[in-house]
Formats: sequence, structure tokens, C-alpha cells
Amino acid sequence: MSWLTITLLAFAALVDTFAAYISRLYSEFGKILPREVQDNLDEWEEKVEPLLGLTREHAALCATVLQQLTLAVFALAIGSVLFDRAPHVARPTYPEIAQAILVVVLAVVFCNQLLPSLLFTHTKGRWAARLVWPIRLLLWLMTPVTAIIRFFFSVASLAEKPVAEEDEPAPDVESLLEAGEEEGILEESDRELVRSAVEFGDKLVREVMTPRPQVFAVPQSITLERFLEMLKEHNFSRVPVYERTLDSITGIAFAHDLLQIADEEARIRTVSSIQHPAVFVPETKRGYELLREMQREKQHMRIVIDEYGGVAGLVTIEDLLEEIVGDIRDEHEKDAHIADPQEEPGGVWVVPGDFPVDELQRLFNLDLDVDERYEATTLGGLVSEIEGRIPLPGEVVLLDHSGLRIQVVASTDRRVDRLRIFPPAKEEATALP
Repeated sequence: MSWLTITLLAFAALVDTFAAYISRLYSEFGKILPREVQDNLDEWEEKVEPLLGLTREHAALCATVLQQLTLAVFALAIGSVLFDRAPHVARPTYPEIAQAILVVVLAVVFCNQLLPSLLFTHTKGRWAARLVWPIRLLLWLMTPVTAIIRFFFSVASLAEKPVAEEDEPAPDVESLLEAGEEEGILEESDRELVRSAVEFGDKLVREVMTPRPQVFAVPQSITLERFLEMLKEHNFSRVPVYERTLDSITGIAFAHDLLQIADEEARIRTVSSIQHPAVFVPETKRGYELLREMQREKQHMRIVIDEYGGVAGLVTIEDLLEEIVGDIRDEHEKDAHIADPQEEPGGVWVVPGDFPVDELQRLFNLDLDVDERYEATTLGGLVSEIEGRIPLPGEVVLLDHSGLRIQVVASTDRRVDRLRIFPPAKEEATALP
């Protein structure tokens, strides 16, 4: 066996292993995986995939083609070895054929299955980020072949006859939950938890964050002594620190860091001396993606920014979890919450301006269908968006065709603070005052 053949076999085995690993990665996207396996997907998605210059579907196809081509090269190399060993023989003997088949099968099992599986389950995929440029070169070399394959796929799809009957639509989640409850598989509490988890998949960060007007932050120039006094008033364990305005947040201060500082030192040192780096996230990021990131990076708070780079609010891991399991209150929180709606006679409700629009739909058991037409996520923001301005106290807004009438109880020149909601009128007796 020549050195050229040995080199070719080794290179084909190495490339086939990487190609099989990449194909395995793309086949696992979208599945619920253990944490140690999920790290491979996260590393690839964040550090490798953006540098490939290929769509996910195209990259997966390139990896599959590369995997099959390297197997073909490996088989050709084995065939050349047989020919070199017996060039004068017209046909190889049966032992030689069996030996060649055994070598190819072992190579397929080892390079195509065993090694990629070990890399996927026993590494975190960080090595792939160091090989991104060789991987990109190998995948791009496959693009001419994949272009031909995709062309034939498109021709084949055009040749297919349209299906005469539409497929029966899959049952929605709500129907499955109702069936589970009727069969005794799910209790009402379990049903609500599953529903919340499903709805959480579509929520954006701006829908679950603490909005900017409610963010408690401190300037970096105040002393630690003053900072401690403010913490006693507000009971926060993590507080954003800003330089001049809230749009110039420089870090996050932790309350537990104050335990290690003497009183004399606290009178001199400022908050900037104990702040930790702040991590920012766009308000359009999906909540479940952020929750996964914060779990992986062991973070509890992120600053939310809008499309212009300004601070839109902040989000904590508690905010994200509450979207799934409901309110999480500790021993410092009072039972009565300012955001709770208050019912009045006649089915009328008084709610704060930051009352979620989704809760309004549940409150009156109506499908308002406002998510597709309006961007606001709070009731105060919704009436302002409908009117095109901040409504004055006493003004009434009719919510489309739902019949709901919303009266502004209190507002400032910047926001709506409180509203009164009247149910769809059945009689004139329920008319607005």
C-alpha cells in the first residue's frame, strides 16, 4: 500500500467523520435533548453556522453529500489497494473480496456512526468553532453537486400531481388538552401549565419584560451606604447601574456583595466599584430562546434594548418562568398586587394601564384578535395605539367589534395609568356614565 493511498484513506475517514457529525447536528435541531448534548447544537448555532454563509437546509444537504462522497472515495481507495496487490489477476479471489467488504463495513461503522456519536454525546462542540473555515471550505465544495440535486428535486416537485383532497388538519393543542382532561389523564392545573408552556413559545421578550418606567436603577456615583439604604426600601437583589441616564447602563450591582464591605468603606466607595458587567438582549428575541441562554450562562438578569439601542426595560429569569408557572412570590411580597384587576357591579373591571392584553381576553372570555392588528401588549398601550395619542381621563375607547368599552380613569402626558372596562352592552342600563 503506497503512502498516497494511506493518506487518501486517512483524509477520507477524517472528512467522513466530520460530515457525519454535521449531519447528526442538523438532524437533532428542534428536538428536546439533554443539557450535555444541547451544548453541541448551541455552539454550532451561535459560533459556526453564522460563518458558513449557507442556509440551514443547504448546509445539511451539503454535509450529507460530502458524507456519501467520502464513502465512495474510501471504497475506491480500497479497490485500488486490491488491484495493487494482484494486478495480474483478472478477478480478485473470494477472500480478498470478503476482506475488502469487511474493511469498508468497519470504516462505515467507525467513521460514519461511532466517532460522530462519541463527538456528539461526549464533547460540547467547542472544537468545531476552531475548524469553522475548513468546514466551510468542504461544504462549499459540495455546492455544485447540491445545486444539481436541488434542481432535480424542484423538477420532481413540479411533476407531482396536486393532491385532490386536503389532508385532515391535525388537532390543535386545546383539543388535545380537553381530550386529556376528559379521559382523566390531565387535571385542570396540568392543563393550564401545558397551555402556558405552549403560549410561551410565541412570546417575545418585550411581552414579558419589566418596562422602562418600572425599572429601578441607581447612578454609579452614589455611595454603597446610600445604595444599601435604597435596597432596604425596595427589596431588590440585583439593580442596574447607569452613568448619566437609564440609556447608559454600565453594569448590574448585587446586594450580596455589600455583605463583604465594612461600614467605613461603604461610606467612601461608590456603586461602580462592585458592579458586574451587564448583558443586553433585543426586545424582539423569543422568550424561550432567552430562557435557554440564561440557564446555560447562569445569568439572572438582562437589560432589554429596543431597535434604536435605547433601554426598553429589563427581564429576569423569574419573569420568564412566571409566564409558564404563574406568579412566583417570595416572603417579601404582599398578597395584594397593584396590577390585580378590581371588579365592580355590573361586570365592570378596573385595571392598571400595564394590564396585559392577553389577560383581558381571558377576563371576558372573548377572542379579541388584537395581537395581529396592534403591537401593544398592555391595555394602556392598546388604547393609546387605537387613538394615536394618550387619551385624557374620562375618554372612552370602543375596542373594535368586541363591544368592550374602555374608559380612561387616570393618565398623564406620557402614559395611561388606570382604566375601567365595561362589558358588551346588552341593555341601555349598562351605558357608560
